[in-house]
Amino acid sequence: MTKRDFLNIKGLFSWIDRFLFKLPIIGKHIYLRQLSRFVVVGGLSAAINFLILYSFTEWLNVWYLISCILGFIFSAIFNFLVNKFWTFNNLIKGKQAFNQLLRFSVIASSGLLINILIIYSFTEFVGFDYRISWVFACLIVLFWNFGFNKFWTFK
Repeated sequence: MTKRDFLNIKGLFSWIDRFLFKLPIIGKHIYLRQLSRFVVVGGLSAAINFLILYSFTEWLNVWYLISCILGFIFSAIFNFLVNKFWTFNNLIKGKQAFNQLLRFSVIASSGLLINILIIYSFTEFVGFDYRISWVFACLIVLFWNFGFNKFWTFK
């Protein structure tokens, strides 16, 4: 993989696919391939989310829950587009695509609510740092999002 391929988003995801499909257990099972792709996209989305959360909270002195919401929104947009076209290879367009976006938005909004409740509870009541609370929230919301997006949004 050349540097140019890495900077090209399609090239990056093609490289990730080649790596994942070489793993014996993942390469043979469509569900595990989708789950693996979903985890990769989730990791990239989490990085976007955390970068915004941390930057706004630490550098711009925005309240951590507002920063969390902003990070979640930007990462959700990235997440929808990449999961639609790469993870689930879903090429539906038009009205059906709009309906998918609506379903995704419902799941993302409920995921955001769960995320905020966990972060706030762990930070304010348990005494964790907001960044540690964010990690717990992301792990829980990961399973929520995958299940509903796989079987409802991109079915």
